[in-house]
Amino acid sequence: MNAVCGHDVAPMMNNPTIAVGEPSSTNESADNPAQLSSEVGALFPRGVVAVELTGTAPRTVLTVSELEFISHCAQKRIDDFTRGRACAHRCMSELGLGKFSLLAGEKREPLWAPGITGSITHTTGFAAAVVARRNEIDALGVDCEVVDSVGPDLWERICTPDERERIAQLPEAQAQQQAALIFAAKEAFYKCQFYRSFEWVGFEDVSIETSAGSFRIIPRAHLPVTPDWVATLVGRYQFRGPWVVTGVSTLISARL
Repeated sequence: MNAVCGHDVAPMMNNPTIAVGEPSSTNESADNPAQLSSEVGALFPRGVVAVELTGTAPRTVLTVSELEFISHCAQKRIDDFTRGRACAHRCMSELGLGKFSLLAGEKREPLWAPGITGSITHTTGFAAAVVARRNEIDALGVDCEVVDSVGPDLWERICTPDERERIAQLPEAQAQQQAALIFAAKEAFYKCQFYRSFEWVGFEDVSIETSAGSFRIIPRAHLPVTPDWVATLVGRYQFRGPWVVTGVSTLISARL
């Protein structure tokens, strides 16, 4: 699970290998199709820059180092990496930061520039990134899933017994939506907490309690982050066409 060709999953900063100011292979600002997103931004507090992409991105948005980093992977992974980095580069540009190579660490975490926290997600037809300055936002996590792709064959693995019981009481379409939401909410939480713990947690270690447009993360086992910190997290979600998009964040004032 820690191969370079896996998903982009967790924020990290202060990595000495980041090449600040490295040029892209062409004029990235002109070639980058990723756009600021008020919809994704609504999942996060002020100070977070949110960008999304619903199409493809040319490899010219990548720096030379990013191209070399991903070149050995399968075509789909290269395409996903490019879409995610296109979103991240646009976020960084909005913060007034220079071009740099956003590589990945041993656990596939994006290696953000010093003083920056962020998160990236991509799935079929959709990619997004959120980025903020570390003096304002403590941690971020974003995730998107295709609702129809989270079928019943996955529910036992991603849901706790209580969550499965709750889903079983819903009509089929609502059950599918709820399962996808639980999946995406847990993924966003895992990305957010990784900045503090640098460890993974299992799907069974937390449960998700939802209300209209928001959710809470409830610890069900010992976590590598404190219960008090988990209690500060704000989780929000939205259903957009075939996707569910989730965001988890906590302000710097809530750091414990």
